[in-house]
Amino acid sequence: MARPRSFDPDDVLEVAREVFWRKGYQAASLDEITAASGIAKPSLYAAFGDKNALFLKVLDRYHERIVANAERILSDGPSAREAIERWLTGFVPFCSGAKGTRGCLSVNTAADGASDQKQVSKRIERFNRKLEQLLSNRLRADRAQFSDAFDPDGTAHTIMAIYLGLMVMAKDAPDAARVRATLNQAMKLLD
Repeated sequence: MARPRSFDPDDVLEVAREVFWRKGYQAASLDEITAASGIAKPSLYAAFGDKNALFLKVLDRYHERIVANAERILSDGPSAREAIERWLTGFVPFCSGAKGTRGCLSVNTAADGASDQKQVSKRIERFNRKLEQLLSNRLRADRAQFSDAFDPDGTAHTIMAIYLGLMVMAKDAPDAARVRATLNQAMKLLD
């Protein structure tokens, strides 16, 4: 009897992420994921559960990586302005040109209709709130760098709106110079 092929769950999650990202949650099938990952459907079910449970694991992992990167970048640097600018400009390759056409898995999921599912919607909301809170915390920590009228929370919310907007527009593969020009305008909030 042939021994079942072993698999690395991390590899399967990466493959599943690519399928979900390319096809969208609604259009992606477990058949496509099993074909791409090379594991049998029963093994996939045993390791991750159904399609929704697998997607939630993929989405959580995606969010964790972005939040960890944001925490690292936003906590570094001599000023909030420099840290936020570095964080935002790091997204230029992902929201412009050919690489940008994938957009953001989280934003795509919300647009795909998968956010109608409560668990998915809660995760996306939690992710967006976490990023906004990181921005707000950094702006509050450097409050002395801004005028008395400066609103850290309102500014953090506006920066998040710009970030999310750029990720929505990424599907159109805008020119990187245009994205940078948008970010330059956004940075004027911090002057």
